[in-house]
Amino acid sequence: MFEQFLHNKRLIGHYYLVIGLAAILFSFGIKNEATIDLTILLVLACYLLLFPVVILYTRKYALHIFLFILALITGFYSFYHYSVESHSVLNALYYTFQLFLLVITDVFTEDGSSLLKYPLIVEIARWSAAAYTISTVFIAMYRLLENSILLIFYQIIGNHYVVFGYNENSLAFIEDLRKNKKRVILVADNMSSEAIDYLEELKVVVLTRLDTGEMIYSKCRLPRANAVILLDEDDINNLNEFMDIQNYFNKQNKKSHNLTVYIHLQDSTSKKLFLDLDHTIVDDKRHFQVQLINLYELFVDALFEKYPIDFSPRNKPTHLLIIGFGKLGQHIALKAAQQNKELSLSITALDKSMPKIKQAWENNHTSNLSLVTFDVETNHLESIINEQDIPISHIFVCLHEDKLDLLAGIELSNRLPDIPIFLEFSEGGIVDKWIQSEVSGTRLIYGTGTFKEILTEDKLLS
Repeated sequence: MFEQFLHNKRLIGHYYLVIGLAAILFSFGIKNEATIDLTILLVLACYLLLFPVVILYTRKYALHIFLFILALITGFYSFYHYSVESHSVLNALYYTFQLFLLVITDVFTEDGSSLLKYPLIVEIARWSAAAYTISTVFIAMYRLLENSILLIFYQIIGNHYVVFGYNENSLAFIEDLRKNKKRVILVADNMSSEAIDYLEELKVVVLTRLDTGEMIYSKCRLPRANAVILLDEDDINNLNEFMDIQNYFNKQNKKSHNLTVYIHLQDSTSKKLFLDLDHTIVDDKRHFQVQLINLYELFVDALFEKYPIDFSPRNKPTHLLIIGFGKLGQHIALKAAQQNKELSLSITALDKSMPKIKQAWENNHTSNLSLVTFDVETNHLESIINEQDIPISHIFVCLHEDKLDLLAGIELSNRLPDIPIFLEFSEGGIVDKWIQSEVSGTRLIYGTGTFKEILTEDKLLS
């Protein structure tokens, strides 16, 4: 609670300042209110002094709670105390709740006629209830139309970011953009209502594929955008989206010198296809700038920059063991081969789906690797490590499941404490602390970081 108080102390200070000024004005107003007794004054004083406790737990609904309770207290007191005839507690509560419907029951005169001037406590009750009801209706209408209002605002202001594709990576990138107060429009399909609600709370405009492609691009005001980021997990979807955007600009016959389209392509085949398509576009027909991005390349570049590998064979040759030869493992192998083109580098890759991976790898790459079919769940890693002619110098664990990554890394660390082992986790995080508690002594286990660390505007769009 103390941390919450420190976080809200400025707001609480302003609250007490406003309440103090209101109390002074109230004191002048009750000079002629002889009927106000000490009981209601004490109740109101206690309520106003203790209300900041609510602010500690919810700032979003603090004003609504304040108005509701204030109207409830003063309304109940008014109908129970000022009524001409004595009323039961239930009647007083019923009349109080009618105030929230903007209706005041005239029980303050003998004939039930309306008063031109109500007692001060009654005025506070009915205006607090009215303010609560009106603000609630307004907020409900705003939330219903908030997505449309934000879209119109982004269309007018421009300089926004348009992200295509919803997945774990695009969500992390959008969160970073919103953290830096960037205006964001997301275009995606098959999103859950929970995901849409979360993004709308972040003030992200969410558009679905109910409209045609050109209608979506018009809604996004692509010519006025700062950047378009194609982050679908499927390369073909990104390529098709890029071609649709290109055709849209061709039909509009407009150029946007400020717009850059970033297209995420994972496979080498997709990159070659894009370059072939891009070469067919003459310079006069280029309506925007284009930049290729690859999350795996960025991730591996950051990894090798943080943990540079000495490929010189002064002490012993470099032999990388890559456990799990998916996209991450393949890019680690490509980066290592790119940095060292001499014969001193050896790479062994293990994967249970290696026959299928090997064919695709050999069709696109000429790097000389030892590709071995191996299932870490059913076989022991130590056996295949001992079979290597050249001793293993570095181990990269890139399995598809985080749990298998951790188990394999800890097992290897216990058996091979002198070999650097790289796992996908952030240093200083809970996984790092758990690993350190599971191993003993000085072990060479390093965290490669996570993809979320590169999914920032500075790194992804640099």
